[in-house]
Amino acid sequence: MGKYYAPFRGGMETVLQNLTEGLLDAGHEVSVLVAGTDSLTITETIAGPVTGKTGRLLRSAAHGQLNSQPLTPSLYSHLRHEVARLRPDVVHVHLPNPLAAAIWRLPGPWHRPAGPVLAVWHHADVTRQRLGGLLVRPWTSSLLSAAAGICVSARNLAERSVELAPVRDRIEVVPFGIEERPWIDLEPRRDGPFLFLGRLVGYKGLGMLLEAVRRVPEAELSIVGEGPLRGILREQIRDLGLQRRVSLVGHLDGNELARLMESARALVLPSVDTSETFGLVQLEAMASGIPVIASDLPTGVSEVGVPDETCLLVPPGDAGMLAVALKRLIDDTAMCERLGTAGRHRFLSGFTRKRMIENLVPWYEGLLSPTSKDKS
Repeated sequence: MGKYYAPFRGGMETVLQNLTEGLLDAGHEVSVLVAGTDSLTITETIAGPVTGKTGRLLRSAAHGQLNSQPLTPSLYSHLRHEVARLRPDVVHVHLPNPLAAAIWRLPGPWHRPAGPVLAVWHHADVTRQRLGGLLVRPWTSSLLSAAAGICVSARNLAERSVELAPVRDRIEVVPFGIEERPWIDLEPRRDGPFLFLGRLVGYKGLGMLLEAVRRVPEAELSIVGEGPLRGILREQIRDLGLQRRVSLVGHLDGNELARLMESARALVLPSVDTSETFGLVQLEAMASGIPVIASDLPTGVSEVGVPDETCLLVPPGDAGMLAVALKRLIDDTAMCERLGTAGRHRFLSGFTRKRMIENLVPWYEGLLSPTSKDKS
Protein backbone atom coordinates (compact mmCIF):
# COMPACT_ATOMS: atom_id res chain seq x y z
CA MET A 1 0.00 0.00 0.00
CA GLY A 2 1.47 3.34 -1.08
CA LYS A 3 0.47 6.88 -1.93
CA TYR A 4 0.36 6.74 -5.73
CA TYR A 5 1.39 4.45 -8.58
CA ALA A 6 2.83 5.00 -12.05
CA PRO A 7 2.46 6.93 -14.29
CA PHE A 8 2.65 9.32 -11.31
CA ARG A 9 6.40 9.98 -11.13
CA GLY A 10 8.14 10.14 -7.79
CA GLY A 11 10.69 8.19 -5.80
CA MET A 12 8.19 6.16 -3.74
CA GLU A 13 6.07 5.47 -6.82
CA THR A 14 9.07 4.27 -8.83
CA VAL A 15 10.06 1.93 -6.01
CA LEU A 16 6.52 0.59 -5.67
CA GLN A 17 6.27 -0.11 -9.39
CA ASN A 18 9.61 -1.92 -9.49
CA LEU A 19 8.72 -3.87 -6.35
CA THR A 20 5.32 -4.89 -7.78
CA GLU A 21 6.60 -5.89 -11.21
CA GLY A 22 9.59 -7.69 -9.72
CA LEU A 23 7.43 -9.74 -7.33
CA LEU A 24 5.03 -10.65 -10.13
CA ASP A 25 7.89 -11.79 -12.35
CA ALA A 26 9.20 -13.86 -9.42
CA GLY A 27 5.84 -15.69 -9.33
CA HIS A 28 4.17 -14.03 -6.33
CA GLU A 29 0.57 -12.88 -5.97
CA VAL A 30 0.41 -9.08 -5.65
CA SER A 31 -2.36 -6.55 -5.11
CA VAL A 32 -1.58 -2.83 -4.80
CA LEU A 33 -3.75 -0.23 -3.09
CA VAL A 34 -2.98 3.46 -3.67
CA ALA A 35 -4.71 6.81 -4.08
CA GLY A 36 -6.05 7.78 -7.45
CA THR A 37 -5.71 11.20 -8.98
CA ASP A 38 -9.42 12.06 -9.23
CA SER A 39 -12.75 11.34 -7.57
CA LEU A 40 -13.28 7.96 -9.24
CA THR A 41 -12.07 4.60 -7.93
CA ILE A 42 -10.34 2.65 -10.70
CA THR A 43 -9.30 -1.01 -10.78
CA GLU A 44 -6.54 -2.00 -13.20
CA THR A 45 -4.59 -5.10 -14.14
CA ILE A 46 -0.83 -4.88 -13.80
CA ALA A 47 1.65 -7.39 -15.17
CA GLY A 48 5.23 -8.47 -14.70
CA PRO A 49 7.03 -7.29 -17.85
CA VAL A 50 9.05 -10.51 -18.20
CA THR A 51 6.56 -13.27 -17.34
CA GLY A 52 3.28 -11.48 -17.97
CA LYS A 53 1.92 -12.69 -14.61
CA THR A 54 -0.86 -10.32 -13.58
CA GLY A 55 -1.85 -8.60 -10.38
CA ARG A 56 -4.43 -6.06 -9.28
CA LEU A 57 -4.05 -2.30 -8.87
CA LEU A 58 -6.78 -0.39 -7.04
CA ARG A 59 -6.65 3.41 -7.24
CA SER A 60 -8.90 4.71 -4.47
CA ALA A 61 -10.92 7.85 -5.20
CA ALA A 62 -9.09 10.97 -4.04
CA HIS A 63 -10.55 14.38 -3.19
CA GLY A 64 -7.51 16.63 -3.20
CA GLN A 65 -4.39 16.76 -1.04
CA LEU A 66 -3.36 18.15 2.32
CA ASN A 67 0.39 18.65 2.84
CA SER A 68 1.21 16.05 0.15
CA GLN A 69 -1.22 13.55 1.69
CA PRO A 70 -3.94 12.40 -0.75
CA LEU A 71 -7.40 12.59 0.81
CA THR A 72 -8.96 9.19 0.10
CA PRO A 73 -11.95 8.60 2.42
CA SER A 74 -12.71 5.20 0.82
CA LEU A 75 -9.20 3.85 1.51
CA TYR A 76 -10.32 2.15 4.74
CA SER A 77 -13.17 0.24 3.11
CA HIS A 78 -10.95 -0.76 0.19
CA LEU A 79 -8.28 -2.09 2.55
CA ARG A 80 -10.86 -4.08 4.54
CA HIS A 81 -12.22 -5.59 1.33
CA GLU A 82 -8.82 -6.44 -0.13
CA VAL A 83 -7.51 -8.09 3.04
CA ALA A 84 -10.74 -10.09 3.51
CA ARG A 85 -10.80 -11.12 -0.16
CA LEU A 86 -7.15 -12.00 -0.65
CA ARG A 87 -6.14 -13.16 2.85
CA PRO A 88 -2.57 -12.01 2.12
CA ASP A 89 0.47 -13.29 3.99
CA VAL A 90 2.04 -9.82 4.11
CA VAL A 91 0.69 -6.28 3.91
CA HIS A 92 3.56 -3.95 3.02
CA VAL A 93 2.85 -0.27 3.79
CA HIS A 94 5.09 2.44 2.34
CA LEU A 95 5.74 5.48 4.54
CA PRO A 96 5.40 8.42 4.81
CA ASN A 97 1.68 7.93 4.36
CA PRO A 98 -0.15 9.23 7.47
CA LEU A 99 -3.63 8.21 6.33
CA ALA A 100 -2.58 4.60 5.78
CA ALA A 101 -0.90 4.61 9.18
CA ALA A 102 -4.07 5.93 10.83
CA ILE A 103 -6.28 3.37 9.08
CA TRP A 104 -4.20 0.46 10.35
CA ARG A 105 -5.19 1.42 13.91
CA LEU A 106 -8.90 0.98 13.09
CA PRO A 107 -10.75 -2.34 13.45
CA GLY A 108 -10.20 -4.62 10.50
CA PRO A 109 -9.38 -8.16 9.36
CA TRP A 110 -5.69 -7.33 9.64
CA HIS A 111 -6.02 -7.50 13.45
CA ARG A 112 -7.34 -11.07 13.54
CA PRO A 113 -5.05 -13.82 14.90
CA ALA A 114 -4.69 -15.33 11.41
CA GLY A 115 -4.33 -11.92 9.80
CA PRO A 116 -1.45 -10.78 7.62
CA VAL A 117 2.00 -9.82 8.84
CA LEU A 118 2.61 -6.08 8.67
CA ALA A 119 5.79 -4.91 6.94
CA VAL A 120 6.76 -1.26 6.50
CA TRP A 121 9.04 0.32 3.95
CA HIS A 122 10.15 3.58 5.56
CA HIS A 123 11.27 5.90 2.78
CA ALA A 124 11.86 9.04 4.84
CA ASP A 125 10.98 10.93 8.00
CA VAL A 126 8.50 13.78 7.61
CA THR A 127 10.81 16.81 7.73
CA ARG A 128 9.45 19.55 5.49
CA GLN A 129 5.97 19.78 7.08
CA ARG A 130 7.28 20.11 10.63
CA LEU A 131 3.97 20.91 12.35
CA GLY A 132 2.09 18.36 10.28
CA GLY A 133 4.79 15.82 10.99
CA LEU A 134 4.37 16.29 14.73
CA LEU A 135 0.59 15.96 14.46
CA VAL A 136 0.73 12.65 12.57
CA ARG A 137 3.71 11.23 14.46
CA PRO A 138 1.47 9.17 16.82
CA TRP A 139 -0.09 7.39 13.82
CA THR A 140 3.27 6.64 12.26
CA SER A 141 4.75 5.51 15.57
CA SER A 142 1.81 3.18 16.16
CA LEU A 143 2.21 1.60 12.71
CA LEU A 144 5.95 1.13 13.17
CA SER A 145 5.40 -0.43 16.59
CA ALA A 146 2.89 -2.88 15.11
CA ALA A 147 5.18 -3.89 12.24
CA ALA A 148 6.91 -7.25 12.30
CA GLY A 149 9.72 -5.63 10.32
CA ILE A 150 10.76 -2.33 8.76
CA CYS A 151 13.00 -2.00 5.73
CA VAL A 152 14.91 1.06 4.54
CA SER A 153 17.00 1.75 1.47
CA ALA A 154 20.26 2.76 3.16
CA ARG A 155 22.27 2.33 6.34
CA ASN A 156 22.34 6.09 7.01
CA LEU A 157 18.55 6.24 7.11
CA ALA A 158 18.41 3.30 9.52
CA GLU A 159 20.93 4.95 11.84
CA ARG A 160 19.81 8.60 11.66
CA SER A 161 16.02 8.47 11.36
CA VAL A 162 14.27 10.02 14.36
CA GLU A 163 11.03 8.18 13.61
CA LEU A 164 12.79 4.80 13.50
CA ALA A 165 14.76 5.22 16.74
CA PRO A 166 12.37 3.15 18.91
CA VAL A 167 12.26 0.22 16.43
CA ARG A 168 15.85 -0.05 15.23
CA ASP A 169 16.00 -3.69 16.29
CA ARG A 170 13.50 -4.52 13.53
CA ILE A 171 15.17 -2.68 10.62
CA GLU A 172 16.53 -4.37 7.51
CA VAL A 173 18.51 -2.47 4.84
CA VAL A 174 17.22 -3.37 1.37
CA PRO A 175 18.79 -1.13 -1.32
CA PHE A 176 16.45 0.13 -4.01
CA GLY A 177 16.62 -1.48 -7.42
CA ILE A 178 15.25 -0.49 -10.81
CA GLU A 179 14.60 -2.26 -14.10
CA GLU A 180 17.74 -2.38 -16.24
CA ARG A 181 16.13 -1.29 -19.50
CA PRO A 182 16.25 0.96 -21.40
CA TRP A 183 19.27 2.30 -19.50
CA ILE A 184 21.61 -0.66 -19.83
CA ASP A 185 21.13 -0.71 -23.62
CA LEU A 186 22.33 2.86 -24.07
CA GLU A 187 25.73 3.63 -25.58
CA PRO A 188 26.83 6.68 -23.57
CA ARG A 189 28.78 9.44 -25.33
CA ARG A 190 29.30 11.64 -22.25
CA ASP A 191 29.91 14.71 -24.45
CA GLY A 192 26.66 16.64 -24.05
CA PRO A 193 25.18 18.90 -21.37
CA PHE A 194 25.10 18.06 -17.70
CA LEU A 195 21.70 16.69 -16.72
CA PHE A 196 19.37 17.38 -13.79
CA LEU A 197 16.34 15.11 -13.49
CA GLY A 198 13.69 15.60 -10.82
CA ARG A 199 10.98 17.81 -9.40
CA LEU A 200 11.63 21.53 -9.46
CA VAL A 201 11.39 22.12 -5.72
CA GLY A 202 13.53 23.91 -3.18
CA TYR A 203 15.45 21.07 -1.56
CA LYS A 204 16.79 19.93 -4.96
CA GLY A 205 19.30 22.81 -4.90
CA LEU A 206 18.65 24.07 -8.42
CA GLY A 207 19.44 27.70 -7.64
CA MET A 208 22.84 26.66 -6.36
CA LEU A 209 23.37 24.46 -9.44
CA LEU A 210 22.70 27.42 -11.73
CA GLU A 211 25.25 29.49 -9.82
CA ALA A 212 27.81 26.69 -10.26
CA VAL A 213 27.11 26.55 -14.00
CA ARG A 214 27.58 30.34 -14.21
CA ARG A 215 31.09 29.92 -12.81
CA VAL A 216 32.08 27.39 -15.49
CA PRO A 217 31.73 29.06 -18.92
CA GLU A 218 32.07 25.76 -20.81
CA ALA A 219 29.26 24.05 -18.86
CA GLU A 220 25.83 23.42 -20.37
CA LEU A 221 22.86 22.05 -18.45
CA SER A 222 19.52 20.41 -19.28
CA ILE A 223 16.92 20.54 -16.49
CA VAL A 224 14.30 17.81 -16.91
CA GLY A 225 11.19 17.89 -14.74
CA GLU A 226 8.28 20.01 -13.61
CA GLY A 227 7.45 21.71 -10.35
CA PRO A 228 6.48 24.93 -8.59
CA LEU A 229 9.89 26.59 -9.10
CA ARG A 230 9.80 26.51 -12.89
CA GLY A 231 8.96 30.21 -13.25
CA ILE A 232 11.54 31.26 -10.66
CA LEU A 233 14.21 29.17 -12.38
CA ARG A 234 13.39 30.72 -15.74
CA GLU A 235 13.93 34.17 -14.22
CA GLN A 236 17.17 33.10 -12.56
CA ILE A 237 18.49 31.67 -15.82
CA ARG A 238 17.78 35.01 -17.47
CA ASP A 239 19.27 37.07 -14.63
CA LEU A 240 22.48 35.01 -14.69
CA GLY A 241 22.76 35.28 -18.47
CA LEU A 242 22.52 31.51 -18.94
CA GLN A 243 19.84 31.38 -21.66
CA ARG A 244 22.24 29.86 -24.20
CA ARG A 245 23.72 27.31 -21.82
CA VAL A 246 20.78 26.12 -19.70
CA SER A 247 17.51 24.67 -20.99
CA LEU A 248 14.34 23.99 -19.03
CA VAL A 249 13.23 20.84 -20.82
CA GLY A 250 10.10 20.00 -18.84
CA HIS A 251 8.71 16.47 -18.67
CA LEU A 252 10.06 13.81 -21.04
CA ASP A 253 8.73 10.36 -21.82
CA GLY A 254 10.95 7.32 -21.42
CA ASN A 255 12.39 7.29 -24.95
CA GLU A 256 13.12 11.02 -24.96
CA LEU A 257 14.79 10.80 -21.57
CA ALA A 258 16.89 7.83 -22.69
CA ARG A 259 18.19 9.80 -25.68
CA LEU A 260 19.12 12.73 -23.45
CA MET A 261 20.75 10.44 -20.88
CA GLU A 262 22.81 8.80 -23.62
CA SER A 263 24.43 12.10 -24.55
CA ALA A 264 24.71 13.63 -21.07
CA ARG A 265 28.17 14.34 -19.69
CA ALA A 266 26.99 13.49 -16.17
CA LEU A 267 23.93 13.54 -13.92
CA VAL A 268 23.96 16.20 -11.22
CA LEU A 269 22.00 15.68 -7.99
CA PRO A 270 22.63 18.95 -6.07
CA SER A 271 20.10 18.46 -3.26
CA VAL A 272 20.76 20.62 -0.21
CA ASP A 273 19.10 18.81 2.71
CA THR A 274 18.06 15.43 4.04
CA SER A 275 14.69 15.55 2.31
CA GLU A 276 16.68 13.77 -0.43
CA THR A 277 16.96 10.31 1.12
CA PHE A 278 18.31 8.27 -1.82
CA GLY A 279 18.07 9.81 -5.29
CA LEU A 280 16.78 7.04 -7.55
CA VAL A 281 17.88 9.03 -10.60
CA GLN A 282 21.42 8.09 -9.63
CA LEU A 283 20.57 4.48 -10.49
CA GLU A 284 19.24 5.47 -13.92
CA ALA A 285 22.45 7.39 -14.61
CA MET A 286 24.69 4.57 -13.38
CA ALA A 287 22.79 2.02 -15.45
CA SER A 288 23.21 4.33 -18.45
CA GLY A 289 26.96 4.47 -17.93
CA ILE A 290 27.30 8.16 -17.15
CA PRO A 291 29.01 9.68 -14.08
CA VAL A 292 27.13 11.19 -11.15
CA ILE A 293 27.89 14.38 -9.22
CA ALA A 294 25.91 14.28 -5.97
CA SER A 295 25.67 16.14 -2.70
CA ASP A 296 27.46 14.43 0.17
CA LEU A 297 24.35 14.17 2.33
CA PRO A 298 24.10 11.99 5.47
CA THR A 299 21.41 9.89 3.76
CA GLY A 300 21.31 7.11 1.21
CA VAL A 301 22.44 9.59 -1.46
CA SER A 302 26.07 9.18 -0.45
CA GLU A 303 25.78 5.37 -0.22
CA VAL A 304 24.69 4.78 -3.81
CA GLY A 305 28.03 5.49 -5.48
CA VAL A 306 31.68 5.17 -4.52
CA PRO A 307 33.43 8.59 -4.39
CA ASP A 308 36.04 9.03 -7.13
CA GLU A 309 35.23 5.56 -8.45
CA THR A 310 31.67 5.94 -9.77
CA CYS A 311 30.81 9.49 -8.70
CA LEU A 312 32.01 12.82 -7.35
CA LEU A 313 30.56 13.99 -4.03
CA VAL A 314 30.43 17.68 -3.10
CA PRO A 315 29.36 19.47 0.10
CA PRO A 316 25.62 20.29 0.04
CA GLY A 317 24.89 23.90 -0.90
CA ASP A 318 28.48 24.68 -1.96
CA ALA A 319 28.28 26.23 -5.44
CA GLY A 320 32.05 26.69 -5.58
CA MET A 321 32.86 23.02 -5.01
CA LEU A 322 30.10 21.97 -7.37
CA ALA A 323 31.63 24.22 -10.03
CA VAL A 324 34.99 22.50 -9.45
CA ALA A 325 33.36 19.10 -10.00
CA LEU A 326 31.68 20.28 -13.22
CA LYS A 327 35.00 21.62 -14.49
CA ARG A 328 36.79 18.35 -13.69
CA LEU A 329 34.42 16.33 -15.83
CA ILE A 330 34.61 18.83 -18.70
CA ASP A 331 38.40 18.79 -18.72
CA ASP A 332 38.94 15.06 -18.14
CA THR A 333 37.05 12.89 -20.63
CA ALA A 334 38.96 9.82 -19.43
CA MET A 335 37.60 10.39 -15.93
CA CYS A 336 34.07 10.63 -17.35
CA GLU A 337 34.49 7.28 -19.06
CA ARG A 338 36.08 5.65 -16.02
CA LEU A 339 33.38 6.85 -13.58
CA GLY A 340 30.56 5.97 -15.97
CA THR A 341 31.84 2.48 -16.71
CA ALA A 342 32.42 1.71 -13.02
CA GLY A 343 28.98 3.09 -12.16
CA ARG A 344 27.32 0.72 -14.62
CA HIS A 345 29.17 -2.24 -13.09
CA ARG A 346 28.12 -1.15 -9.59
CA PHE A 347 24.49 -0.83 -10.68
CA LEU A 348 24.46 -4.32 -12.20
CA SER A 349 25.99 -5.86 -9.10
CA GLY A 350 23.80 -4.25 -6.47
CA PHE A 351 20.92 -2.05 -7.66
CA THR A 352 18.87 -3.95 -10.23
CA ARG A 353 15.22 -4.74 -9.65
CA LYS A 354 16.06 -8.45 -9.61
CA ARG A 355 18.61 -7.92 -6.84
CA MET A 356 16.08 -5.91 -4.79
CA ILE A 357 13.56 -8.75 -5.02
CA GLU A 358 16.24 -11.32 -4.14
CA ASN A 359 16.91 -9.34 -0.97
CA LEU A 360 13.28 -8.65 -0.14
CA VAL A 361 11.63 -12.08 -0.49
CA PRO A 362 13.81 -13.84 2.15
CA TRP A 363 13.07 -10.93 4.47
CA TYR A 364 9.33 -11.44 3.95
CA GLU A 365 9.77 -15.15 4.63
CA GLY A 366 11.59 -14.38 7.87
CA LEU A 367 8.73 -12.14 9.00
CA LEU A 368 6.30 -15.00 8.43
CA SER A 369 8.16 -17.33 10.76
CA PRO A 370 6.37 -18.10 14.07
CA THR A 371 9.06 -16.29 16.08
CA SER A 372 8.65 -13.07 14.10
CA LYS A 373 4.85 -13.22 14.28
CA ASP A 374 5.01 -13.65 18.04
CA LYS A 375 7.18 -10.52 18.32
CA SER A 376 4.71 -8.44 16.32
